[in-house]
Amino acid sequence: MVAAAILEDVMVYADQNPTVKWIAVGAAISGGAYLAVKMSWFRKNPLHSFSGKTGAMAKSQGPVDTGIKSYNDFFDQEDGKGVGERILSTPDFVNKFYSLITDFYEYGWGESFHFAAREIGESFEASIIRQETAIAETIGLKPGMKVLDVGCGVGGPMRNIVKATGGFVTGITINEYQVERCNKLNKEAGVAHLTEIQQGNFMDLEKVFKPNSFDGAYAIEAACHASVTADLYKQVFAVLKPGALFSSYEWLRTNKYNKNIKVHVDAVDGIAEGNALPEVRTIEDCIEAAKEAGFEVQYTFDRATTGGVPWQAAMKSARRAAYLTHILTGVLEFIRFAPKGTQDVHTMLLKAAVNLEKGGDLGIFSPMYLIVMKKPLA
Repeated sequence: MVAAAILEDVMVYADQNPTVKWIAVGAAISGGAYLAVKMSWFRKNPLHSFSGKTGAMAKSQGPVDTGIKSYNDFFDQEDGKGVGERILSTPDFVNKFYSLITDFYEYGWGESFHFAAREIGESFEASIIRQETAIAETIGLKPGMKVLDVGCGVGGPMRNIVKATGGFVTGITINEYQVERCNKLNKEAGVAHLTEIQQGNFMDLEKVFKPNSFDGAYAIEAACHASVTADLYKQVFAVLKPGALFSSYEWLRTNKYNKNIKVHVDAVDGIAEGNALPEVRTIEDCIEAAKEAGFEVQYTFDRATTGGVPWQAAMKSARRAAYLTHILTGVLEFIRFAPKGTQDVHTMLLKAAVNLEKGGDLGIFSPMYLIVMKKPLA
């Protein structure tokens, strides 16, 4: 509290004295950047990410501060009830979410926007790749096959998957900026010949792809954004060939979740609010949705129960970078280099991280509950 008060006084004084302001800002940015680069805390140039003139936020519709406010209003949840009647508008706000946070994710986490349980001694990067190749194995991806990545983000998983399997992956994302980043990164990685990207709403796959056109499909922590799970599964079903497999890592409440325990409810509501989820479902919900879509469920398995290092540990080890980022976004916004609202976006992400850690520590939430399903031959 004392430190915060001192910092506030310094900021006010600096705002009234331009010379002091620029000296303080220069020292903060130079010192922070030096530490960040020296200790490899950041994966992407923060000045590129948060200027508002380039990157994802430049593609957002309207001012950043207005965007984050409308996002927070839409995803505000309590008592485990989800977004209620607003649920069918979810895709528009998921697009807004990724316009606001894609660079934050890539800058602080990497090109693969998902979690992984690690083995003891395994690096974060290696665990991410293992998580991706594992889902490719569940659908039998191999050279000559063409599969769909449902909600591909900036394409980190597809690049690792095509390198490992030799299969061809088509990705779909609702976000324009992610399409641009994905194409650029695929080319730089030398896998453009094994990948293609389409911009579109995965709740309307039939408007983008022909029926019965894919040999398989996977979704890595993306189906959680679906307004209605069964409707998404029906869309995937329609574009798969008969006999093809579809596997998904789902963000779900586990059987340890108790709706009568406030800390459970608040943590899961917080996860939903900070990650653009209309609600947080269960594996039973997904099984029912798969059957409604016409799939035959092959098996389910919570990968969060594997490994010697829990999935949420990666966020705890990234706290230094997260706190430095928060200070940096505040400074950049203060000198008007970053658009107004940038630090509010990061505040939302910090709160989400706290609730994700809590959900993982309590065992009430999994971001990698695997469900594997098959489209019948007839």
